[in-house]
Amino acid sequence: MANPFQDKQDTTGGKAGFASFNELTSDKAYDDETLSDNPGAPLPIPVPNPPEEFIQGRQVDKPDYEGIQLQKFKDIKKTCEAMDDILEREYIDIINSKKTQIVSIMTEAFGAIPTINPLTTQQLITTPGSAPTTGVVYQAGISTFVYASNTTTTPATPIVGVKGPIYPDILAAFHYPALSNGDHGETDLPLSNGVFTRVSRTITGSGEYSGSNLGIGQTIYHSGDNDYAGATSVVTSQTSLGNFYFFGGTETNNIGANIDVVRAGSSTSISNLITEINDLRNSLRVRIGPPQVNNNAGINTLRSSKLQDELAVWYDEAGNRTTNISDFQGGIDALTGLASSISQYNG
Repeated sequence: MANPFQDKQDTTGGKAGFASFNELTSDKAYDDETLSDNPGAPLPIPVPNPPEEFIQGRQVDKPDYEGIQLQKFKDIKKTCEAMDDILEREYIDIINSKKTQIVSIMTEAFGAIPTINPLTTQQLITTPGSAPTTGVVYQAGISTFVYASNTTTTPATPIVGVKGPIYPDILAAFHYPALSNGDHGETDLPLSNGVFTRVSRTITGSGEYSGSNLGIGQTIYHSGDNDYAGATSVVTSQTSLGNFYFFGGTETNNIGANIDVVRAGSSTSISNLITEINDLRNSLRVRIGPPQVNNNAGINTLRSSKLQDELAVWYDEAGNRTTNISDFQGGIDALTGLASSISQYNG
């Protein structure tokens, strides 16, 4: 583009405008070059007609350092992804299947309680504070509700019971959204605003986790009713599997004997399922290792290495600008449009 001040340099404004236009044009050309795939290439030949071996010696392909780092991250991420998938399929899915069986037994037993004048031996406990810790119920969610009526009184008296929600166990990862999503906004920092998120092959994310969020985060934990590991809100944001009804009567393994009155064998079945769930949880945590179990399993040690490679990729991408560092073109356009006015100034 021709300098609009070319023939207007007889004033101080025209001279300054001429110089400013050239400087902005030069700055834009330089910055445009920095945005190219291989800035400064090809290098100029220092002498005319050099020997062929000199030319060949200059034709060296530089390694794709960013591509190498990206592949390194993808490889270690894939190992974390594989482990998450195994832990979900071999432990979490089975734990929640057994929880679902408990819900089914509870639903049948509760449905067998007469809604009018149930016997004392068929009833639930009446106060949340009396509810035992079972390891499969969200204790903070325990509440009372009316489930039957005593019509032997006038007026009829509502019969109150206690129940609690059963949520799925999950794998929960502590991650940094800007890093996981590959966000590079002006205020985005890779290791800020860390949060827990549920990890599953059925959950999609962004960036490298768009297929599923397996492998995400700095550390992974098992989060369940025996220990939410800091991810309580993530667990309770899941859809409840159903309710645990707290039956009255003498408790064996934290289950009231009244349940067997309305559904024979229920207490033993539920106790066995809870034992199996706890065994699976213990084995799962051994597979995860620190910080939940002090052993050398080291899955989170591997995840820590993944985080470092992920950070390297994030910083590589953060440095890959696609726009000029300043609006050089805007300045050039402004000088072009205001050339007549600026050139009239002679102060």
